[in-house]
Amino acid sequence: MTLPALSQWNAFMIETLRANGMENEKLVELLKNEDTEALNTFDQTFDYNDLVQASTENAIQIQQAIRTGYRIKFVSNFGIKRLLRLKYGLVEGTDYKMTESRFDGITLTQEQLQEFTSMLSPNWNIFSEQTEDKSVRIRILHATLDN
Repeated sequence: MTLPALSQWNAFMIETLRANGMENEKLVELLKNEDTEALNTFDQTFDYNDLVQASTENAIQIQQAIRTGYRIKFVSNFGIKRLLRLKYGLVEGTDYKMTESRFDGITLTQEQLQEFTSMLSPNWNIFSEQTEDKSVRIRILHATLDN
């Protein structure tokens, strides 16, 4: 199955709502009802009108992205940093090191690695190695860099 492609902005809004406890089906319901007020009341990080608009224009794509996953069309280095925090609670300087074009020392489970790999846009490459405790240590490098 091909995952729907979302903008980095829409991915941030979806992941912020999830990180704050919103269930997928509740999010789908609020988007179907174009209930921007309920979304903005639930979380004040963004004006969720943009997400409601995207859902109005591409309802099936947004609903599929929420329910089954998505790929981000283009993600910046700060986008990766934000997604790592939102999805997995990882913090730069504590859980990994970040430079302009790479991330080092990230530890994820196999499931998290699979999910994150499927989300990442093609301008980034992930290199992984198994650790003794069955987790995976990864590096994320901009596609213009060598391993």
